[in-house]
Amino acid sequence: MTPMPARSLPAATIIDLVVAAAVVLPTGEPIDRDGFYEWMWAEWGDDLAGVFEGAVDAAEAVTLGFEPTARVIDAATPPADRDWVARLPQATAAAWFAAEPAARAAAAVLATVIGCDVQGVRAAPPADDDAWRAGFGPIDVPGFGVILPAWAEGRAAAGVPDAIIHVDPGAGFGTGLHETTQLCLGALARWRQADGPVDRVLDFGSGSGILGIAALVLGGRHVDSVEIDGLVHGAILANARRNGVGDRIRVVGQLPQAATGYDLVYANIVAAVLLAEAEALCRLVRRDATGGLAGCVVLSGLLTEQWPQVAERYARLLGTHPLMTHKGDWHCLQFTSHEAGRPCP
Repeated sequence: MTPMPARSLPAATIIDLVVAAAVVLPTGEPIDRDGFYEWMWAEWGDDLAGVFEGAVDAAEAVTLGFEPTARVIDAATPPADRDWVARLPQATAAAWFAAEPAARAAAAVLATVIGCDVQGVRAAPPADDDAWRAGFGPIDVPGFGVILPAWAEGRAAAGVPDAIIHVDPGAGFGTGLHETTQLCLGALARWRQADGPVDRVLDFGSGSGILGIAALVLGGRHVDSVEIDGLVHGAILANARRNGVGDRIRVVGQLPQAATGYDLVYANIVAAVLLAEAEALCRLVRRDATGGLAGCVVLSGLLTEQWPQVAERYARLLGTHPLMTHKGDWHCLQFTSHEAGRPCP
């Protein structure tokens, strides 16, 4: 789903749409639904504040036969087997515009797109910033510290377990509420308490950038933040600047092909991606003179039935067993040179 407009944007007018899986543009070019949304951004990017591409909740997905289980993980870009909206023959969408004249002009063009039905043009409801913000208070993460919303007063602080970071709750996955984020922050705290270095950090699937930013606040010198969703790159940098570490983070769209080993490698993402990228991630972590693990690898986004396979795969590649922690159904694996961990039960 393309991010909705930030609440600070003056989005005033919405075009409601029903979009088929394939459409024909006014030029006569056939294109799929994802391509159609990209075309909209190319046509009206200066006026378009955001596009809601539709949603299918877990219960509905089960009813439609899309997914055998209702458990999901929030992610900026879902893997193909969980991209339920893409599998709908028709999706309800909405385009948000900053000004009514631009919205009405765009609606006239969209009405000529075969496979796109314009349902109407309406004024956006006024944003209740106070009510929205009230839902995001301080989040205490045991062992790490506190995550504050972007608008909270105060500065980032580097004490463990009393670290403080500020994150915009609307800037991609990773507000601190999700168990996987908290598990990864706990792993970071353990690594730093054991004097583990964070000179160079890789944050793969970074979402809001929270994990890399936390490492920088705790003394990191440089973070490569890897996020395939280019629409949140600006939000990651904004979060970094908010915490005073904007000059030490680089945001990219894919894993570096060649790099000096990272002291800390995060990957908080779904199990399928962790398995697919296992060799690449293990190749990027710092090694000692004998080829043994000299850095730390932190993996999360794993359900109870998924972590054993991931643990076994990475243990073979890294030559050590992980320390496994969990919150609810979610698990985190920490492979580290400073504490050999324990064999997973």
